[in-house]
Formats: sequence, structure tokens, C-alpha cells
Amino acid sequence: MTRMRLTRRQFPLTTRFFAAPFSAPLGDFADMTARTQQLLEDAFGKDFAAPVEGWMPAVNVAETKDEFVVTAELPGMKAENVAVDFTDGMLTIRGEKVDEHVEKDDDRTYYMWERRFGTFQRTLPFPGGIADQKIAGEFKDGVLTVHVPKAEEAKPKRQTIPIATM
Repeated sequence: MTRMRLTRRQFPLTTRFFAAPFSAPLGDFADMTARTQQLLEDAFGKDFAAPVEGWMPAVNVAETKDEFVVTAELPGMKAENVAVDFTDGMLTIRGEKVDEHVEKDDDRTYYMWERRFGTFQRTLPFPGGIADQKIAGEFKDGVLTVHVPKAEEAKPKRQTIPIATM
């Protein structure tokens, strides 16, 4: 049986000179992240989760000739946990998604926890000419729909212009 000798490949001087400054910080950063995670687990336990800066629901805004329609995805929420108000041309949707995570769960080990919980607020500006007394909302299957009707004077009016022949 023949023996093989493993050797490290040597790169030209320019490659070693330019590659080292850029690769080292990334390697050190990954090592620092792993060490920080280990320190947090040692201090607070394996189930420690760093607080996340809230969350924002996905929102669509559409316009028709009569109204604006705002839809917001709020999965897992109930209508009583959501508030909508309209002030000075600004539609504000706020609410709180309550965390259902149980602290003590003997038969379950979480390997990933991506769902977001906590309070949120989205404020959307609208142009003038909104009939704010007629704004209405509905909540169905985790989707909030808010109808923001335009005022009569704000609706576009089409006028045909006669062209005179000379």
C-alpha cells in the first residue's frame, strides 16, 4: 500500500496578501457569534430567546375610482386584538399578537422558533378628499380589510371637451 502525503497548497504572494484581510474578520465574526450564543445558553438556559423588535403585518393598498382598499395579513389574531383609526389623513392599524409559547413543555424540544409575537402599528398616509365618516373594516380568516371611500369632490370626474373646427 502506498502512502500519500497531504500538503497545504501555497498561493502566490498577491493572493495571500489580499485574501487574508478579508476572510479573517468573517471567520472571527462567526466564532464570536457562536461564543456569544454559548454564553447566553450558559447564563439563561438553552431556551433563551433574544427579544425581537416587534413585527409588521404585510399590507396591500389598492385604489378604485370610489375608494381605497387596505388589506392586512394578521394570521392567528382575533378582531378584538386589532384597532383601526383614521386621523388627519392617516390610517393607523395597531394590535397585539399574543405569544402562545409555553415556558415548561416536558415532551417537546424546539429547534426553530420563527413565529413573531408582540405589538405592532402600521400608519398609512392618504391624500385629501377621504369620506372619513364612511370608513369601514371587516376581519375574516386572519385578513383585515378596510374600505376608505373617497369624498365626492375627490372622485375623478371625466369631462369631454368639445373640439371646435375652424
